[in-house]
Amino acid sequence: MAIVAGVDFGTLSVRVTIVDTERGRLGSGTAEYALHRRKDDPDHATQSHEDHMRALAEATRKPLRRRTSPATRLLLWPSTPPAPASFRGRKDAAAR
Repeated sequence: MAIVAGVDFGTLSVRVTIVDTERGRLGSGTAEYALHRRKDDPDHATQSHEDHMRALAEATRKPLRRRTSPATRLLLWPSTPPAPASFRGRKDAAAR
């Protein structure tokens, strides 16, 4: 038996679905995060890593709270952190 957490970061929210290879979908959860804008520049928009990680933890806890299964002992280890949402004004952004 393997339990997998699929994570999808969208524009303003993250969705987590937990699946057991034998029993199928165990549950899912979503959480929102902010889009930060500047009043003096309407084209400027960023998101923060801290907001992403808070929302990821919140979305992951939701299906785990609803179940009493091996998934309640799931440890989540992201393989890589999300990249900053805005490279505006940086010449080397395309190379990253």
